[in-house]
Parts: sequence; structure tokens; C-alpha cells
Amino acid sequence: MEERPKYTRILVPVDGSSESLCAVDLAGDIARMMHAAVYLLYVSPFDKRTDMGDVRWLPKSIVRSAAEEANEIFAAAEVLLPEGVACDRFHRSGVPAEVILRFIDEMDIGLVIIGGRKHSRMSGIFLGSVTQTVLEHAHSSVLIAGSTK
Repeated sequence: MEERPKYTRILVPVDGSSESLCAVDLAGDIARMMHAAVYLLYVSPFDKRTDMGDVRWLPKSIVRSAAEEANEIFAAAEVLLPEGVACDRFHRSGVPAEVILRFIDEMDIGLVIIGGRKHSRMSGIFLGSVTQTVLEHAHSSVLIAGSTK
């Protein structure tokens, strides 16, 4: 049985934050060098069942479909990838850390590049809870990208 190179599939969980976009940028560079595919994964807490219903009293900026939000996040991420890097989008719903960990195993991901949260010097020692959970439990290599802002 021929073994494929370890980093042919790079997962980048995206949420539209500057940290996740930094992770996409880094993943693009690594994917280009490694001839790997980038898998963008957006996990929303909502799905089609929660998109239904009459909520006219809420502002339009809050009430939009999960698919619409995902497409905006994917579009912002994809423009950061170098030309020629293969990219697939995946939109799932659920608890982000759980969905990401399940996705890693289902798709046989070799490398996860995920944004870390860093809001101040003091909080710099802490990662976001999703990032921390993925780092501790992923069955793959994990690289944490931080925003330079």
C-alpha cells in the first residue's frame, strides 16, 4: 500500500476573524510549497431548521441565513489563497471544536492551521477555547497562526 505524503490535505477552520484569515494566508503558502489542497471549514451554530421562522423585529444584520454567512466568510478567505492552490469549502453546523475534530478524522487531515486568539499581552498566554481544544485533541499536526495586528 502506497502511503500518500502527510500534508496533502490542510484544514483551515474559518470564522471571518482576522486570526482565521491569517491562518488561510499561511495555509496558502504552505499548500503551494507542499502541492496540497486547502479545506476551508466554517462551523455555524445554526442550520436550515433554525433559519426558518419570522423574526422581523431583529435587524437584518443579525438575521441572515447560515449559508449566506458561510458564503461571505468563504469568499473573504478564498481571495487570500495563491492561484493554483486547490480549495474545497465545507459548511457544517454544531459545536465548532467538536465538528472540527470530527472533520479531521473523517477527511484524514494531515495538518490543521487554525487562528489563535490574542487580545492583549496578558491574554496572549491563552488561546481561544476552540483553538485550545483542537490543539489538545486533534489526530493531526496543528499549526496556530496569529494575527500581526
